[in-house]
Order: sequence, then C-alpha cells, then structure tokens
Amino acid sequence: MSQASQQQGYEEIDLIELVIKIYKFFKRRYKLMLIFSIISVLLGWGASSLFILPRYFSAMIISSRSLSGSEISGHILTLDDLVKENNKNEFKKLTGIPPETFKTITTIKAIPNRDYQKNVEKDIRRDSTMAISVEITDNTQWETLQNGIVNYLENVPYVQKRTKIYKEGQESLLLQIQKEIRSIDSLKKIIEASPSSKNTIILSNSGSIYTEALKLYELERKVKENIALGNDIHVIKDFANLQKPKKSSLKETIMLFGGIGFILGFLIALMIELNKIVRKRENSL
Repeated sequence: MSQASQQQGYEEIDLIELVIKIYKFFKRRYKLMLIFSIISVLLGWGASSLFILPRYFSAMIISSRSLSGSEISGHILTLDDLVKENNKNEFKKLTGIPPETFKTITTIKAIPNRDYQKNVEKDIRRDSTMAISVEITDNTQWETLQNGIVNYLENVPYVQKRTKIYKEGQESLLLQIQKEIRSIDSLKKIIEASPSSKNTIILSNSGSIYTEALKLYELERKVKENIALGNDIHVIKDFANLQKPKKSSLKETIMLFGGIGFILGFLIALMIELNKIVRKRENSL
C-alpha cells in the first residue's frame, strides 16, 4: 500500500472517530442542553410579558398628487433612520413631533397599499396609495404621530412647489369659469327680456344656454372643492387606536430563546467535557 493511500485511510478513520465523539458528546449532554433551552424559553416569555414595553402596531393609508410611491418610501425611510440613531432633535425639526412622542416609536415603514392589504381582493385595492405602518410603545400618541408625518410630507420643498402651482392653476380656472357664468347669466337676462322670447327657436337656444350654465355651475363646484382640498397629502385611512399590544408568537419565542438556551447549554456542556479531559491528563501525569 502506498504512503498516499495510507494517509487517506488515516484521515477517514479520524473523521469517523470525530463523528463518533460528537455523537457521544450529544448523547451524554443532550439533557443539559434541553433543560437550558426550556428554562430560557420560560424566562424569555416571562420577561417579555413583565418587563418589555408593549408594542402597538397600526397603519395609515395616504395618497399624494405629486410624490410617487418610491419617493414617499424614501422620505419615510429617512424618519426610520432617525429613529434608529435616536436623533430626536432632527426628527422634531422635520415633523414637529415632540421628544415624548419620539421616544415611543420603534419603527416607521412605508409600503404600497396593494402589498399591505394582501388579503384584500385585487380589484378593490387602490394601487396608487401608500400604507405607512408604525410600531410604538404608547397607543395614546397616534394622532400626534399622524399629524407629524403628514406635516413632514407636506413640507417637502418639491411638494410645496407643486401644491402652489396646482392651487394657482385651480384659482385661475375658477376665475375663468365664473367669468363664463356671468356672461351666460347676462345672455339669459337679455333673452328673457326680449319681446320675442316665446319664439320656438329662441326657446330652443335658451334651453341649451341653461344646460351649459348647469355644466359650468357643476365645474365651478368641483374646482372650489379642489382648492379647498388643495393639500398634496390626503389621509384615506387614519391610524387605528388599537388597545391590544402586538405580542411575539409562541413559535418566535421558542425559536429565539430556545436557541439561546441551547447554545448556552452546549457551551456549558463543552466546558464540562474539556474540564474532564484536563483532569484525566493531570491524573495520568
């Protein structure tokens, strides 16, 4: 047998011995690791119930005339980054939200409403809207938080510029419509005052004038509504003031704290085995 084949045989034997040793190790110490896993799960569940602040989750749905969904997500990501770095001063500067509300926020996310409402029938979702989801530790802060986020998006320089242009355009259109209405009103008075106002042709023409006037009145109403609702950000659904906090599921608790307990038990078992090996060597000397 060549030296290379002998070396390969030794490596195979060493690998088998290693697997056997690992198996024997877990066979001797699995109870210890299991006990630590169970204790860790129980302690973790108790600690999360008693000492960790409750977390409340809710989402508001908004639409924007100027900002796309990705642009809204980018602006909300800025707020989330400020929360992560605990930058309450910059957060207040952008949103007007006071520090006492800021400290209750854990996460802020923005996702398309079609993704947020996955359980809603596709044909009734509004794909142009965005869902802003927030997790906080104090469920009395929803109104302050909503006003601050809307204020932040409204005061984006690009949005302010677009809102100004939109309102000016609507106001100019309103003046033009009102001018047309006055012209039609004057024409109606002339027709009504005419001695031949009962003429069939004139009556027919006056009917079309009245129809046109009604269309202009309806258009005037819509334009006035657009001006009154001229803000760029519209809240379609408010944050819900939920009373029950969001809790980790039993599966998540078992996986997290059970894993921590297993690793801790494994390390302790490994230390015990190493201690036994050291003692054996000391006794053999």
